[in-house]
Amino acid sequence: MKKKLIAVLTVKCKSFGLTPKAIENLAELGAAELKDDATEEDIAAKADSLVPYAKAMQGEITRKTRKSSTEPSDDEGSGEETTGTGEAAEPAWMKKFSERLDALESENQKLKAEKAATERAAQIAAAAKKHGIPDFMAKRLHIADDADIETEVAAFKQELVNNSLVPKGQAHEPGKDATADKEAARAWANSLPDNNLA
Repeated sequence: MKKKLIAVLTVKCKSFGLTPKAIENLAELGAAELKDDATEEDIAAKADSLVPYAKAMQGEITRKTRKSSTEPSDDEGSGEETTGTGEAAEPAWMKKFSERLDALESENQKLKAEKAATERAAQIAAAAKKHGIPDFMAKRLHIADDADIETEVAAFKQELVNNSLVPKGQAHEPGKDATADKEAARAWANSLPDNNLA
């Protein structure tokens, strides 16, 4: 008897959005009053008498759903507001949290870019030192991010050598050996043509 009543109630209440469990609970209440030899008409009449209860259940569920989407629950605490309606509602604290998270991600990306630039500058300086390029020239050396540091520094060193801006071997750092500096200056001065001869 209960199964027949459930089938009739399901058809009559399908537009109410009730769960199968809710319809089963209604059928249990109605089946208690039906006799085993009840006719189809008796079952339909009992189902019709239960439809107002199904409508009331649907109205209560709708009211509670709307209320919970605009008012905070006990878990959320007081003073919380939501934006939007229904399941898509986003609490105000969540919106603030999302904005803060976006700001932190942006700051993180900026710091990563700065760290990468510092590391690349250190790699360029090390390659310049290895190739004997003086520090004052290495500071002005800029290499594209996608270019190979070693290749670019070697090409720059070759240009300096070709234009006689640094010696072919390792570059001499001025000030480290004063005697060598004086000897190099004397040799350079002696290589100049003598302009004092008349």
